[in-house]
Amino acid sequence: MVVQMAEQYPDFAYADTPGVSYRWHGAQESSSFYASKEPLEGHLAIVEGVFQRNAHHHLKGREREVAAHIERRLSGYPDEQHSPLGERARVLIARLAELARFNEAPLFSIILTTYNRPEMLRDALTSIDSQSWRDFEVILVNDHGEPVEQLLQAFDFSISYLYQGRNRGPAAARNAALHLARGRYVVYLDDDDRYLTHHLQTLAQAVESHPGAVVYADAIFVIEALEGGQRLERYREMRYLHDEYSRERLLVSNYIPINTFACPRELVAAAGGFDEALQGLEDWDFLMRLAGHADFHHVHERTVEVRLREAEVDPERRSEQVLKSYPELYRVLYLRHLDLGSDEVREGRREQLKRFGLAGGQHAGSSSMQEWLQQRMLSPVQRDLVEQHLQQTGQAPSIGVLILDRHGNPGQVSRTLDSLRMPRENMANVHALVLTITPTGNETLPEWVTVVPFDDWVATLNQLLRDTSFDWITLAGAGDEFTASGLLMVSLELLTAPECRAVYCDVMYRQADGALGAAFRPDFNLDYLLSFPAGMAKHWLFRRDVLIDAGGFDSAYKDALEFELILRLINRSGLAGLGHIAEPLLITDPPAMVDIADEQRAIALHLEVRGYQGATVGSSRPGRYRIEYGHPDQPLVSILIVCGEQLPRLQRCVESLLETTRYPNYELLLIDSHPEAQAVGEWLGALEGLGEARLRVVRPALEACTLALTLNQAAEHAVGDYLLLLSAGSAIIGADWLDGLINHAQRPEVGVVGAKLLSAEGEVRQAGLLLGLTGPVGRPFVGEPLDAAGYMQRLQVDQNYSAVSLDCLMIGRGLYKELGGLDERGIAACYADADLCLKAQEAGYLTVWAADVQVMQGGDEPSAASLDEQDAMYAKWLPKLARDPAYNANLSLVEPGGFKLADNKLSWRPLAAWRPLPTVLAHPADLAGCGQYRVIQPFNALQQQGLIEGALSFGMLSVVDLERYDPDVVLLQRQIGDERLEAMRRMQAFSRAFKVYELDDYLPNLPMKSAYRAHMPKDILRSLRRGISYADRFVVSTEAMAEAFQEFHADIRIVKNRLDPSQWSGLTSQRRSSSKPRVGWAGGVGHAGDLEMLADVVKALTNEVEWVFFGMCPDGLRPFIHEFHPGVPIEQYPAALAGLNLDLALAPVEQNLFNECKSNLRLLEYGACGYPVICSDVRCYQDGLPVTRVKNRFKDWLDAIRMYLADLDAAARMGDELRAAVTREWMLEGHSLEAWRKAWLPD
Repeated sequence: MVVQMAEQYPDFAYADTPGVSYRWHGAQESSSFYASKEPLEGHLAIVEGVFQRNAHHHLKGREREVAAHIERRLSGYPDEQHSPLGERARVLIARLAELARFNEAPLFSIILTTYNRPEMLRDALTSIDSQSWRDFEVILVNDHGEPVEQLLQAFDFSISYLYQGRNRGPAAARNAALHLARGRYVVYLDDDDRYLTHHLQTLAQAVESHPGAVVYADAIFVIEALEGGQRLERYREMRYLHDEYSRERLLVSNYIPINTFACPRELVAAAGGFDEALQGLEDWDFLMRLAGHADFHHVHERTVEVRLREAEVDPERRSEQVLKSYPELYRVLYLRHLDLGSDEVREGRREQLKRFGLAGGQHAGSSSMQEWLQQRMLSPVQRDLVEQHLQQTGQAPSIGVLILDRHGNPGQVSRTLDSLRMPRENMANVHALVLTITPTGNETLPEWVTVVPFDDWVATLNQLLRDTSFDWITLAGAGDEFTASGLLMVSLELLTAPECRAVYCDVMYRQADGALGAAFRPDFNLDYLLSFPAGMAKHWLFRRDVLIDAGGFDSAYKDALEFELILRLINRSGLAGLGHIAEPLLITDPPAMVDIADEQRAIALHLEVRGYQGATVGSSRPGRYRIEYGHPDQPLVSILIVCGEQLPRLQRCVESLLETTRYPNYELLLIDSHPEAQAVGEWLGALEGLGEARLRVVRPALEACTLALTLNQAAEHAVGDYLLLLSAGSAIIGADWLDGLINHAQRPEVGVVGAKLLSAEGEVRQAGLLLGLTGPVGRPFVGEPLDAAGYMQRLQVDQNYSAVSLDCLMIGRGLYKELGGLDERGIAACYADADLCLKAQEAGYLTVWAADVQVMQGGDEPSAASLDEQDAMYAKWLPKLARDPAYNANLSLVEPGGFKLADNKLSWRPLAAWRPLPTVLAHPADLAGCGQYRVIQPFNALQQQGLIEGALSFGMLSVVDLERYDPDVVLLQRQIGDERLEAMRRMQAFSRAFKVYELDDYLPNLPMKSAYRAHMPKDILRSLRRGISYADRFVVSTEAMAEAFQEFHADIRIVKNRLDPSQWSGLTSQRRSSSKPRVGWAGGVGHAGDLEMLADVVKALTNEVEWVFFGMCPDGLRPFIHEFHPGVPIEQYPAALAGLNLDLALAPVEQNLFNECKSNLRLLEYGACGYPVICSDVRCYQDGLPVTRVKNRFKDWLDAIRMYLADLDAAARMGDELRAAVTREWMLEGHSLEAWRKAWLPD
């Protein structure tokens, strides 16, 4: 009854005053009850009922007591310890313990990160201490900055303090803090920001009403200045105003500051934490991943202050410091996070990327494969160049597209034909033919339609091939759609490859949701072709004469028509003349993953022709074949294991090998690499004492101190036909592992064989090596589950890689000796495997990665190579590292793990086959200042005029990406800082490109009052000297700059700034639009000293004119200013400047070397708007333009301004005269544009 009452009425009061007497006697029924297990069952039922009714909040604070009571009850029933009832009790005890931990944890874990800002950190901690909600803990991570421990003593709330061993950035700091967090929700705070007192209270209320969601509030942005150690607030603004949360908006740009949201702790782990590999925007990446796991809820309340220093919000400064890497980061994140098929997201991303100076969005990345395809279209200039090329080289090869309609579907035929009829690039050489089993309904069929019999359509196809005169033919199924540029790229490539017999391209697959997936295939890959014909053997182009000479298509292989022909071509003439063009050719349905008998028979016949009479073709998974070559011999394999100094690991390796291996013919050579390791030495001695003939201990000479020397010496002791280099961290888990390796190693065309290496957790540790991936050599698929298919099934099928891991590598002993073994001097141990495999490749051998040979691999992750070790690998193998035939030029080399989309602006090279124009890779310093005027705008203008090809890149390319792109010229604007200087050193060492260093300001002598001075490196002169030394030419904007830097370089060219006519022509402004003359100034925070000279002039004329300031205004002048206009994006700047409607514009500059070296750009901008100008009489403005120049004296400025005010008609004429001069001589066109071309290109 009590149990039932407890289940029905869990909330009741207990009175401890006796109200009823109870008399007990031995014969009553309760004696048998308490002697049974029913009391335990009753107690369990009560507590289980609490959980079932979701009423466990009533247990808060008593969870451990209830658990202890159940445990005591259970101890009284020895027979129930392992019964189902006992198991119920243990489950309930564990559940109560988990509930206790949950309820004892604070609601919030505040993750606070700091680096060398102790006073700001004090403010952040004070804001935490002011919180009205007190249920929190703080995890403070000092990212290897100056000590702050003493500062913490002033606060009495819980702080867990973590000091990073090295500076690793905010992402790593936040991830490290998460390991210490106990709170149910995680919130973040940066050391320079502040919580308002109700921040945590607001979030607590939100998480209570929206459990499991990510909740966020709004922030106030406070712009401040640092003066004398004090934080002086300049102004406040609201950003990212919105009503409800929109995932679509989040996928375009981040509008949720990291300090504003609370996230369930377990959700952080589920989303994977912060990506430490990103160079910025890691908080946005994290939010987008969170958005895929949870709902978001917006609280309309401002609870956080995001505080920015004044220089950080200036457009020029932001461009210089941060936006330099933004375009690349945005591109990476857009590719990483899909656009959900949303037009809103796609358009938003397109517009966002346009803001980064990528003209017309043509170079923008996109997560939409459809949009990616649309970007691969010829520009008008490229189209003209292609036409010229075709005229000069003769007509492009004619291509016959044979559309096979085997199911009688006219609608699908029309779909394919429509794709060929769409406006496309120079495709007069492409002709379509249709083979259908049903007439179209017309009595007279077009000549390009042939009706074929259902059962014998291959014979008709072959006859048609003999009757036509096409140079090349390709087969397409009805419904396949050709891409706009695929056949064009094929035509251009085939012009340069007369020896080609057959080629294939990449393809796009239609997904179930209507999106497109890309199959970027490797270059010709024999083992991949045999293992996975569904992915590699369709939609080839065959040279018609070669096809006819081979006997045409074989009607006995209707379901593997192309595959059988490809294998026949290989049997006839080997692998020569089989090519790959890394361009999507068509859009089709994905292949069915099924075994196809015709494919298996074709493989068997191919192997029989090659001499493998006993070969068998099995199927490890549907559509993915495994070949047993049926070699008659079982040659001796010498297994070489470098023992190391960890005995347990070595014992596991040797014992698992001896116990598990089925292959009988092997010897085991244990190499004593650490004679000082006593335990290992004793164990090896004991093994020697066993007298086992196939187990030997090799003790290298003392000078064999490197891995290469050790293994090379050991190989001299081996007697096997094949060597197997095996890491001591290996554990053998399959009996047939050695059979699988020797199955490929005995093939005469194969030099090296590798295996799939797995971690103890069943994840991929190594699955072949990719050249050039995130360095000289990278590991794809790391961390993927054991049964993952990988990109294009590449984790599940045998294939050719350029290199495999030395941890499990088989090679013929004779070949190992022929190649000279491992490199003993020039190549580091971490690259020894790739170096050996590349030597085998150069000797004409294949490297095979055997997907079904699996070896467990333990031990530490390999240590990172030093810069010198990387450089040695680049020096030896760079052209191969940049063009791995096992990869694809459309796939990125900078994304860890590989097989992610590369930037179109680097991979789309339609003119690469003959390079009619010089290719320029330009690195602007910023987006809004000199980067626009001196790099982006001249680059775009030269490109539009057909004078250069190339790309803009805001991040420096890696060594392999630079080699992959292979520019003729690299333009480097204001590249300073150790990281970029190191990239330039490598550029000089490894790139053939002509290198141009560009500079617009005299950085060694910034004005004392410039906001940028504090941010300039103290060793700026050394940095500039070093950077300029890596260049072949140095380009500056003025004669004064050239004079100041004359000792820095022998080849200095001067190219003066010009205005882009597409932005600055035809601007209009109104004159005399107010009751008083409008006098104005435009500039950024770097001009504080210039404006200070005019402070008294502004005050003196405040009643005579309307002062208009644009971009920046010192606080001291605000009361005297009629209008202040904040800065705008660069593309809006010309119109905004003209829209000020000034009657007079001022251009004051201080007299100093920095300003003397400046250009006259401000005068040009004012002139394009038709404004008359008064400027300082400083060298930078002594250029012959019709302006009034004055000395920097109060009276001179005042008199000049009043002179203009006295005759506004004359002032207007001066403005017209200046506009005419600027339009005539200072626009980016004609001879001015030619000057840029000459300065950038080698003589």
